[in-house]
Amino acid sequence: MPSQPSSETSSPDSKQLRKPRKPGWRVVLGRAAWARHTHERSDGDELKLLGSVSKGAQVGALAMTAEGEYVQVVGDYVVPLKTKEVAKAVANAPKESNLECSGEKPHWLVARKESPEPVVIRKKRRFAVMP
Repeated sequence: MPSQPSSETSSPDSKQLRKPRKPGWRVVLGRAAWARHTHERSDGDELKLLGSVSKGAQVGALAMTAEGEYVQVVGDYVVPLKTKEVAKAVANAPKESNLECSGEKPHWLVARKESPEPVVIRKKRRFAVMP
């Protein structure tokens, strides 16, 4: 009868348990990213909208104040963020693809040619005949 290797003979590296990774800030730069969370700001406003920021259940638009601090904006509600942590996420942030400048339509707006046109059938209206 073949025997299975015991857990005692496994390497010491496999015994170490991995700690769950803390979720960090996720940043996406661009207008389409922040437009879901807040409204357009005027040129004289102290907030400069950069993109969106999220960490767990915290989701909102990312903005920078005149003093250089990062804040999260949801509607008109402003929450200050830890600038050092967010600055790292901004440095690694993907920029949204600017489809308006490239002239391409997003794939969800392009009509699929292989789909047939819908068929509409109109039936006569039936009336109940009373005896």
